[in-house]
Amino acid sequence: METLMLIGRCIFGAFFLIAGIRNIARFGERKSGTTNYGWLLPAPVMAAGFAVQLLGGLLLILGVWVVPAAFALIVFLALATALYHNLFLFQGRERDPHLYFTLVNITLAGGLLLVMADAA
Repeated sequence: METLMLIGRCIFGAFFLIAGIRNIARFGERKSGTTNYGWLLPAPVMAAGFAVQLLGGLLLILGVWVVPAAFALIVFLALATALYHNLFLFQGRERDPHLYFTLVNITLAGGLLLVMADAA
């Protein structure tokens, strides 16, 4: 079981590490994107979110500060979902991608809770 948890934690970590690297590499594109509410996030706030992805993913892979890292990633997911995938702001087919990303983020948060439970 320990080996399976290690593999799972590394997969979760790699997901967020890769996402953080991609977001930082495309920061110029990302910072010009508006939220679902029509306003831009300040660049430092967006950079902090991407840093949470990158650092949180790395910490999960390394098995260091796993609980705080997973908690920070859950907060990131909750905020990203509310700001960029608020499915309640859309209707019909326009809602479909937001529903999908909301469900993905909820599932990721659930997996991170399992990682936290194992590490505690």
